[in-house]
Amino acid sequence: MRNQPTIIYTKTDEAPYLATFSLLPVIQAYTRSAGITVELRDISLAGRLLAAFPERLTEAQRIPDALAELGRMTQDPDANIIKLPNISASVPQLKAAIAELQRKGFALPGYPEEAGSDEERAIKKRYDKIKGSAVNPV
Repeated sequence: MRNQPTIIYTKTDEAPYLATFSLLPVIQAYTRSAGITVELRDISLAGRLLAAFPERLTEAQRIPDALAELGRMTQDPDANIIKLPNISASVPQLKAAIAELQRKGFALPGYPEEAGSDEERAIKKRYDKIKGSAVNPV
């Protein structure tokens, strides 16, 4: 890890989002005087969707796969992570989030429920890693 103590704090969505941003200022107030940095990582459904398809996004739209990063960080005994619950998206939630991001200008592929081609199967496999209980390596 780094020389300066750091705490990684997760940004989530839905109801946990309220906890994320109501508790964060309190943590920052306590840690600031101790010289501890608090860094935010986006593990929201939208963040996970965008991280899954970086090649389809512009450079400015790309975000790192924070959930995978946090999974790796758990192997470091010096890591300090405050992870609030993130949603395990159902297919309807996933499709709604994809559609919303597409409307906002993100070139994500649609969710292929019936994957017929190799490309559709590859897309479905990426999306399936985001939904359900598969999302929690941390």
